[in-house]
Amino acid sequence: MPRVSNVLVSYCGVVCEYCPAYRKKLCPGCDLHVDECEYIKCVINRNVKSCLLCESFPCSLHREGFEWTTEEYGKLRWKVYSDIFLWVMDRTR
Repeated sequence: MPRVSNVLVSYCGVVCEYCPAYRKKLCPGCDLHVDECEYIKCVINRNVKSCLLCESFPCSLHREGFEWTTEEYGKLRWKVYSDIFLWVMDRTR
């Protein structure tokens, strides 16, 4: 997972060091999902450290999320941010 200003941040922008699931070792972090997560694939392709640092954020991938099948939770639609947060972020451009 990338570090931004020495803070551990997931590719989609969650601050891992503040995340209770990460701190309690319930979440192993992004690196195990590099081949599965569309956010990670996009960040790597765009050569940015995190979605929040991308000039296109928020993009359709964040608005729509993506379908992901996991061992732990089965098939789900992964969407990190609420529509209100994305609306506010659109205003920052």
